[in-house]
Amino acid sequence: MAYGAALALAAIFAWAGAAKLRSADVTERTFRAFGLAAPRTLARTIPLVELGLAAGLVVVPGWAAAVALAVLAAFTTVLVRAMRAGVDVGCGCFGTSRREPVSFVELVRNGLLAVLAVAALFADAPTPIGIDDVIVVTTGAAVGAVVLALADLKRATGSAWRVELPR
Repeated sequence: MAYGAALALAAIFAWAGAAKLRSADVTERTFRAFGLAAPRTLARTIPLVELGLAAGLVVVPGWAAAVALAVLAAFTTVLVRAMRAGVDVGCGCFGTSRREPVSFVELVRNGLLAVLAVAALFADAPTPIGIDDVIVVTTGAAVGAVVLALADLKRATGSAWRVELPR
């Protein structure tokens, strides 16, 4: 299961890095709004770090998972600072600028990714993936998607459980 978690995390970091590279201008604007130093340099460097991390999670999963935890902690710190400062821009975490400003939803997402990274810490080398790995990681991803959908629903409506149906 640990290597399956590493591969899932690798896919997410590869997606995020590639998306940021494709929309480097949006990424730079987001980093500038977050008040980060050298936003242009970061907008070109962070995606490469994410792509390198994705490769590391495939080749040396345990070590790369430890780095992924550190990177996720840094990203989360930036998001919390932006929230506290009242920055009114989307996260830009996957190369796009969402209309909704950074909120607890992105923190929940990073927490779920950190759980994946902790699971990947126990992968000491690339190993064949079995059906049990696929089931565990897919089930975890489905549960994570539901948690994120509920968090996003709460952000949008003020409640994750009660939704008024149209009459």
